[in-house]
Amino acid sequence: MPASITPLRVVIAGGGIGALEALMALHDLGGQQLDLTVVAPNGDFVLRPMSVAVPFSVGHETRIPLTEICARFGATLRHAAVASVDVVDHVVACSDGAQLEYDRLILATGAAARPAYHAALTFDDADPTALNGLLADIDEGYCRSVAVVIPPSGSWALPAYELALLIAHEAHSSSNEEIAIHVVTPETEPLAIFGTTASRAVAELLERTGITVHNSAYAAIERPGEILLAPGDARLSVQRIVALPVIVGRPVPGIAADDHGFVPVDDHGRVVGVDDVYVVGDGADYPVKQGGLATQQADAAARDIAAGAGAPVVAEPFRPVLRGLLLTGGEPQFMRHDVAAGTEEGTTSVDRLWWPPSKVVGHYLAPFLSRELAVVAPLKAPDEPEGITVDVALSPDRDARPLALEPLGPLPRHGRW
Repeated sequence: MPASITPLRVVIAGGGIGALEALMALHDLGGQQLDLTVVAPNGDFVLRPMSVAVPFSVGHETRIPLTEICARFGATLRHAAVASVDVVDHVVACSDGAQLEYDRLILATGAAARPAYHAALTFDDADPTALNGLLADIDEGYCRSVAVVIPPSGSWALPAYELALLIAHEAHSSSNEEIAIHVVTPETEPLAIFGTTASRAVAELLERTGITVHNSAYAAIERPGEILLAPGDARLSVQRIVALPVIVGRPVPGIAADDHGFVPVDDHGRVVGVDDVYVVGDGADYPVKQGGLATQQADAAARDIAAGAGAPVVAEPFRPVLRGLLLTGGEPQFMRHDVAAGTEEGTTSVDRLWWPPSKVVGHYLAPFLSRELAVVAPLKAPDEPEGITVDVALSPDRDARPLALEPLGPLPRHGRW
């Protein structure tokens, strides 16, 4: 008679990118050895990285009911927020009064966005319609100068360049040719985090578009339309200012966090000093907050949990590979940088560097979104053959070597395809 195995109880807190990648990975890797529960206050999963395109009518937010996703991947869903965690008794207290016992806990509850400047319009991907008034003024020719500001710390910079490029495209489309567009950034070069190759390409694109970039500049905005640039005392006067928000931690009571509200974790996502609690995504103390990195953190945590439950997988640490899709109003720019390898150059191309060519690259989430919802339809190749969707990184010179593919990582189990 086969022995009865009690499944490992895994609670996933959150309903965003990191949480769903963890759910899909655990479902695939752990199978019946895991009992999965998702705790999330939101009813829908929202693909936030596409929010920047919504006001410009070049993209849309993708929404999927969490009930459908959890049913698809064998998880119980509880619509609630996590109120606190008791790491001694292994209990999650929920906002609806429920007490959930767990063997392993993944916190993917994200971080909070707050305005960096009170005298500027803050772009928040939770409400992209806040830009509608500015775009209307640009279309009607009332606005002739705009500055997009990246705060000194705690912000993901890529949306700022997308905003500047899409504003330039909007102005050109409405014959507002004389508009002056500025980007103020503390970076030494535009998107330097993606490596020198990508940074040079983005800088050249901005120059061709007529966008002025103020590098190594820290902005102080005391009143609308006036920016003081430091170091030095240069002033930039514009009609409208759009600023990215500052990202701050949103710690869960019972889980130790640093002074900024982020939780220290190890290379597998485990909370330092607590072996059975993991934090993935923006809530972890990794300094770069980006959806693609959140999926990689979730995969590392899921493999560690599945391996501990006896699944035939090998736990692998988080080794960040940064991938970014820059919306430009024309051809999107693909950028890839192997941060873990310590290289400086990186890779960039207007051709696809990974497949599916989505905004968020996740081993499980990206193929799921591509297959189920066709959220990357504008970039898809026509007449795709039927088969299993896999997530791969593509070489920029693959036309010369059409069969040279670099998988994102090893297959979850031996012999699977």
